[in-house]
Amino acid sequence: MKRFLADLALSLYPKAWRQRYAEEVDDLLASRPVRMRTVVDLVRGAADAWLHLRRVPGSGPVRIPLAAVLTVAGAALLLLWNPGVRDVASLHGVWAEAASVGLAADMRGMAQTFFTMASIQGVLSVAPLLRTCLTASRHSVHGPAVRLATRRVVVTALFLAIPVGLVGAIFVGHVFFDWGYPVGPLGTAMVGGFFVPLLMALVLPLPMMAAEVPALGYDTRGTGTALAVAAICHALAWMCVAAVLVMGAEKASWSFVGMVTASALLSVWMSALVARSVLKRSRTMLSELNLA
Repeated sequence: MKRFLADLALSLYPKAWRQRYAEEVDDLLASRPVRMRTVVDLVRGAADAWLHLRRVPGSGPVRIPLAAVLTVAGAALLLLWNPGVRDVASLHGVWAEAASVGLAADMRGMAQTFFTMASIQGVLSVAPLLRTCLTASRHSVHGPAVRLATRRVVVTALFLAIPVGLVGAIFVGHVFFDWGYPVGPLGTAMVGGFFVPLLMALVLPLPMMAAEVPALGYDTRGTGTALAVAAICHALAWMCVAAVLVMGAEKASWSFVGMVTASALLSVWMSALVARSVLKRSRTMLSELNLA
């Protein structure tokens, strides 16, 4: 556990620092017992490295870490969900107006189907990668560095299984069992748009960690492709929600329309960012592997 926390702390350092010093620090950690003080010192050192980034050889311009971007985007998405479900008049008014047209029920069913497909595809996208990591971690034909890296991916997956399960359970509860605030048919149709990006963001660390291992290049690219399919399904689901909103727009307040529009744009962007990040990382790694 302490070694795992130390590895996480090491990943907080700027990329230029990790490229220059990470291997030395990793060897140092492997040569002696890791204590909580070691983890605290690593976290403190990461903060100092970011504060004095220009002193690190080979450092470029400061970029906001992807994890920080996704964390802020996820929090903003959940904040947008709360005022949306509180506008009961718009939720039920839009649905009643759209239902009179006769296509609302079909759009709702399609939205729920696409959101469900996106969530399943997003979570299962890492299954082939984890299977490869399990195999590689047990066979001596791979070098010690590869075995250690694949074990880290597997251990991280075990830790992430808890938040992924919780978010997935909340999503299923809202859609199929009417948990929480009564949002009506329109609310249950679009609730997936607030949870699918969170699920995709939670599994993102696995392919990003695997991308550091050249032997996992093709599996990482496969994960990125699966995440891209999930992002497409997710966008299609929001299009179905938008169709219902357009049909019942006369009964919606401007604030409600603005909330749903902002939520859809942020949600689609977030899922696309996850898929793009994995595909970009895998392409870079495979290009370096081919050159080598």
